[in-house]
Amino acid sequence: MTNRIDSNPTSSDTPPGETRSVKPKHQLRALIIFGASSLILVLATIAILRFAVARRLPALTAESLQTAEQRWRTNGPANYNMDVEIEGNRPGIVQVEVRKQVVTKMVRDGQIPSQQRTWEVWSVPGMFETLEREIELAEDPEREMQVKRGTKLWLKAEFDPYYGYPNRFHRAVFGGGPEVYWHVIHFQMKDP
Repeated sequence: MTNRIDSNPTSSDTPPGETRSVKPKHQLRALIIFGASSLILVLATIAILRFAVARRLPALTAESLQTAEQRWRTNGPANYNMDVEIEGNRPGIVQVEVRKQVVTKMVRDGQIPSQQRTWEVWSVPGMFETLEREIELAEDPEREMQVKRGTKLWLKAEFDPYYGYPNRFHRAVFGGGPEVYWHVIHFQMKDP
């Protein structure tokens, strides 16, 4: 009888009562799928928490916008400086200087934009116009934004309780399209 030693034994070569420590390919594949699924679940949870907790804002409605605009007309100063932090598609910091209700200076990320027509967008009246347009977009995003069928916009906004300026805005998009978020990080009335 010859004793043969095989350096690469197969499962049939394993003596009875002994188990092999080699994992079959299907166990490795299952482990990879479990790891990837766990990562996706963690990322989805973070996204949901970020959206639900960090962006806890009231719904933007035509009525809430109209109330804020009236508050601004009643209490809003003619002279102010405001800094706005933007997140989403084109993140950055915008600084606006308004005197006698006219934007006299606007800086985005340390640069003065060459096209002055963009300056008014970040004044309080310009922000109100933007929010009015967002409400229009939300009514029919497929037509207004050329996004895929079934896309829905969820608009949230918070207004300053005294002056009425838009303090925070968040557009969440379900189904495809750019998410937008901005908030005022500094607002200061100025003497004439």
